[in-house]
Amino acid sequence: MAGAEINEESTTYSLVVEMENARSVDWDEVGVGLNALAREIAAVSSIGFTRPDVIISHAGTDDDAESLHSDIKGEAPQLAQVADLTFVACPGGRYYELKNNGIRKADSDVVVLTDSDTVAESGWLSTILEPFKDPRVICVNGFTHLLHDDFASRTFALIWFFPLAHGDGRFASKRAINANNVALRRSGFAENPFPENNGFKVSCTLLMRNLQRQGHEIRNVNARVYHYAPRGLRFFVWRALVTGRDADRKFVDLASPGRMRRVAKSFSRWFTMSWRTTRRVVGHARDTGMPLWQIPFSLIVGQIFYGLAFWGQFSFATGMVGDKIEKLPDYVEHS
Repeated sequence: MAGAEINEESTTYSLVVEMENARSVDWDEVGVGLNALAREIAAVSSIGFTRPDVIISHAGTDDDAESLHSDIKGEAPQLAQVADLTFVACPGGRYYELKNNGIRKADSDVVVLTDSDTVAESGWLSTILEPFKDPRVICVNGFTHLLHDDFASRTFALIWFFPLAHGDGRFASKRAINANNVALRRSGFAENPFPENNGFKVSCTLLMRNLQRQGHEIRNVNARVYHYAPRGLRFFVWRALVTGRDADRKFVDLASPGRMRRVAKSFSRWFTMSWRTTRRVVGHARDTGMPLWQIPFSLIVGQIFYGLAFWGQFSFATGMVGDKIEKLPDYVEHS
């Protein structure tokens, strides 16, 4: 699957931006990310990289392309100055379906994946493209962290599956593939699309394991983007429950479909995540700027989250809850 060695003068790359239906986009946030994207493209173009395609993969219809184009032009007019924009509809598409659909439209050597609600930090794009000079590299994984500025977002940053922006080197070194911040050699992706799964955020892990089984290294680099923190009580409950169900789905695919082993795993994971939450909140609260008096409350919130996750996993493993397709609820403010 390895392609020919690339360099700034010869490589072609595309960026796939996952976007929700045009009618539900939060343009206040998306505009920040698109302007950062334009800045990064301009920076790598200045050192010799070719003009890229930016493929907007959205869950609307073809009729939404004109509206999306107009909104993007209004929010980030410089993006069209540094890249060619392509709009790809995947009506009703879920997260990984949008990713796969966008990548299939690319015809470049390398495809860089990002989301409409992530914001690239300075140097992100050059850092994630650099390893592809080695022809053996087919997947480069960036560094995504949660933006935090209040109690709720700091707590999510501490208990979430992204490493903290600072002071979290050990966890960051072991991070899994982030579909919102990863680059793939297109020839390799043709054989390894994101696998289909009813889960919400399962296919990242399945793709990573598929690549590892084939003997490919996942190159982790310090290509940083930040993601807006989830907000809202209803989202908190839903996300915890789906986290548990997704954990069981991963266990079935990667370890065992046996019901007793799945049930046992739900209990062992509850213990593991409860202990991990305690360690991270106590050990890293200062790294987020959390005041000392808020730490006990953050611990309680974290334990509630993974208690709900346990119930999601246990009820799914025992068959009390059926395996339905997980879809982002309409009330979610940030995903």
